[in-house]
Amino acid sequence: MGEIKLLDCTLRDGGYINEWNFGSGAIRDISQKSAEAGSDIVELGFLRDTQYEENIAVFQDIKQTRTFMSENNKKTRYAVMCEAVNPLPLKKISDRKDGDVEIIRVIVWKRLLLEGIEYCRGIAEKGYKLCVQPNRVDQYSEEEFIDMVCRFNELNPFALYIVDSFGVLDKKELLHYADLADQYLKDGVALGYHGHNNLMQAYGTAQGFLEKEYIRDLFLDASVYGAGRGAGNLNIELIAKYLNESKKTAYRLEDYIYIYDKYIKDIYRREQWGYSTAYYLTALNRCNPMYGRYYTVEKQLDAFEIQSVLQILSGEEKIRFSVNTAEMAYKKYLNSVSG
Repeated sequence: MGEIKLLDCTLRDGGYINEWNFGSGAIRDISQKSAEAGSDIVELGFLRDTQYEENIAVFQDIKQTRTFMSENNKKTRYAVMCEAVNPLPLKKISDRKDGDVEIIRVIVWKRLLLEGIEYCRGIAEKGYKLCVQPNRVDQYSEEEFIDMVCRFNELNPFALYIVDSFGVLDKKELLHYADLADQYLKDGVALGYHGHNNLMQAYGTAQGFLEKEYIRDLFLDASVYGAGRGAGNLNIELIAKYLNESKKTAYRLEDYIYIYDKYIKDIYRREQWGYSTAYYLTALNRCNPMYGRYYTVEKQLDAFEIQSVLQILSGEEKIRFSVNTAEMAYKKYLNSVSG
């Protein structure tokens, strides 16, 4: 079996909750404590074409991340995330130098796959370790998934992920994609899993992923207290405990608890995330979780009403949330019940 690498995505995925406005001191402290906990990779935030502000975990220049990286911890690697949709132009990303973030992860959309491949190629050519994050792998047929994996093989990525963006994959489905990826990925390319907790399945599916004991290295994304959009992510404090007990790792759980107590707890009090019936229903209908939030917060619908409205959506409407589409479906539902 290869090595297991735990990636802490608290600052990036958790940033969806507070628009990445942690404060510069908090970004530095969360990064430092996560490294001290033994996180193999710490994701510092997004790399985007936007004005930089030091209190926000969104960067416009690789150099801006340096102040948030521990100089004393040589074991932890650091990463940022780019999006192949509306990306930071490649010309604004400098060639990697010693002391820079080592890993750039790129979210790739199926409908813009060719553009995503070329953007990823540019990242790799600049000397960064490339992690490919195909959005919503559940939308790929077996043939499409194999084709996608083979295309990215040409770039010799550091890792390719199974990304369950809408939190719909159970263990059987996850392992089906994982087995395909393991079969077709080049030797030496790590296989990753990024899950969401819409079906309360992130912890169990992560265990199933790790227990397969693939020969290649396995990367696992998680965040403190599962911080993330909607139903949230895999809890790093839970999976670290599991790894300590089953794989004899030595993650320091008290450092993750420190991050929760000092930073995440107050964010959760203001803006909660986690499993709810609304997010369960979006996963059941394979819809964007933003619909669950919208119908709960803006329309205050009960579960049966949310289910009825979601069943009106079809095709691309399910995937790409917009207020206009949500309102359209809601009005159709009202018309149907009013006779």
